[in-house]
Amino acid sequence: MLIDTHAHLNFAAYDQDRDQVIERCRAKGMQVINVGANLASSRLATALADDFGHFYAAIGLHPIHVFDDNFDYQSYKLLITDKVMAVGETGFDYYHPTFQRAGADKRPIEQVIAKQAEVFLAQIRLAREFNLAVVCHGRNGLAGKDVYTDILQMLQSSQVERAVIHCFGGDLKTARQIVNHGYYIGIDGPVTFQNKAEELQKIAQEIPLDKILIETDCPYLTPEPHRGQRNEPIYAELVAKKIAELRNISQKEVIEQTWQNARHLFKLP
Repeated sequence: MLIDTHAHLNFAAYDQDRDQVIERCRAKGMQVINVGANLASSRLATALADDFGHFYAAIGLHPIHVFDDNFDYQSYKLLITDKVMAVGETGFDYYHPTFQRAGADKRPIEQVIAKQAEVFLAQIRLAREFNLAVVCHGRNGLAGKDVYTDILQMLQSSQVERAVIHCFGGDLKTARQIVNHGYYIGIDGPVTFQNKAEELQKIAQEIPLDKILIETDCPYLTPEPHRGQRNEPIYAELVAKKIAELRNISQKEVIEQTWQNARHLFKLP
């Protein structure tokens, strides 16, 4: 079964036609995990999961929002139902380490990283309490630090057993380290890109297929040939197609194995 393990149909990008996008998912016969980035979007992810049998949810506070929104443990805890399969997305984001966005105060890099680590740990604790997987976000950009190494260290030191590094953007060596520790790699639309995708394509080709998850991260990262348009879960099939081409196996085999991977990681029924 085709599954998009990381979507954001709970985001405003779908406010005008969410029902139609959901219908296209239903018609494809696929499943979708919608992922929260703060409390409000986590609530909507759980509402979508409650309303549609082929939807599940992950709840969490994205690392770029740790100064915008308080991670209130009890508030997130109250969202957990049998349709919530993971906590996240959480982790580290070094791309905008000083949070120099409109309306935000400039902060020392060390303070930002410390706050992200604090919130990451709190979400790991929530996942452990309810025996849920952890969905990790990572993005590099801070000189002298590798976000994926730091995420792996956090997962290992916290004895996390089930996790995915979503939308992986590191190198093959680091990807191998991650899967050797039993975690999963999320592969998204950029694997289909014509330029600057060589390392990701190498990862999709060489790491064990039973450690890969297919994602869209929609509405972002739309795969070819729809690049530049808004992404949606049905395009997960294009990611599967590219992985199949890279590995010289059938698309059906990729879809079936990544479905089994998702079932194992998220304990889907």
